[in-house]
Amino acid sequence: MTTIVPFAGLGPKLKQAYAAGIKASAVHYTESEEEECDEEGIPFEIRFAPALAKKPTADKDTADKPKDTTDPFAPPYVPELFVVEDVVKEFEGDAGESYVVLLNKFCVTPRHFLLVTKEFVPQTSPLTPSQLLAAYSILKQLGAREKFLAFFNCGPESGASQPHKHIQFIPLSNGVAPFDAYIAAHKPDKSNSPFQMPLPYANFTVGIQPPPGADLASYLCGNYLALFDLVIDHLRRSSMNDDSAVLQTPFRLSALSYNVIMTESYIQIIPRTKESFTLEGGEQVSINSLGYAGAVLVKSQTALDGVKKTGVLAVLAECGYPPVAAGEMPEAEEI
Repeated sequence: MTTIVPFAGLGPKLKQAYAAGIKASAVHYTESEEEECDEEGIPFEIRFAPALAKKPTADKDTADKPKDTTDPFAPPYVPELFVVEDVVKEFEGDAGESYVVLLNKFCVTPRHFLLVTKEFVPQTSPLTPSQLLAAYSILKQLGAREKFLAFFNCGPESGASQPHKHIQFIPLSNGVAPFDAYIAAHKPDKSNSPFQMPLPYANFTVGIQPPPGADLASYLCGNYLALFDLVIDHLRRSSMNDDSAVLQTPFRLSALSYNVIMTESYIQIIPRTKESFTLEGGEQVSINSLGYAGAVLVKSQTALDGVKKTGVLAVLAECGYPPVAAGEMPEAEEI
């Protein structure tokens, strides 16, 4: 049974570190304008941050320079970005796995932080029981005062930008994620059953309600693997039934792209086919886990207008797989 709670006292440490990081100019906060875009009863948020468009790009500014292969998540850590280090143990007597909490150097949301494996682990590997336990423990602990959302970008088409394994956390406005009400309205009667919401892209969700006295690491991992199995099964079916070149491409576990979203009450996985959506005129809008959590980031007025014209759900559908057809989720509750 898991009894050891990691990262005790993280809330105050996070606030202190963020304030110090901003003061020392180690953390760069970019202000953004937020527009709500309701679709199918989902209050999507489109964040417009034009200052991000001024950041150097690899194509224009660094094409002739040697590629920087420095791991920003490896020690020695930037002191102003370091929050805390702890060992997460799945059970009594477990040697545990070491993690570090770091502030996100470039953030659009205050107190955006990362849970990073101390030793290098590839971002392309699935989440482990220890990592799920660490993430959930942080969500529950911080949630006593402020609700956060955790997300994990895995694979080349997921929006991941760093190869060192990390899970990201952002605070939720008013303590509610855009999809919370929609998920609650479509969850199955059997609260522990994975399900797909009626959306134009494949999505797999399971509620989290750990039984009293449960082995939390095993419980979380069992739910996560149930979703992962459904993702693999759907991609296999899609590769056999669809003429699309993307779906016919043989895939390896390490080559899969998907987003994982986690709150205190559910885990969600969305498989991905492409990293960005191309608007009319050619401008691309990058979509990571936050897009599928209901928050899309754009860097220009043209992109803002284009996403609103296209519709957020249409953008997400273009970057994901077609939804599971009726009768194709034998292990899950069907909508």
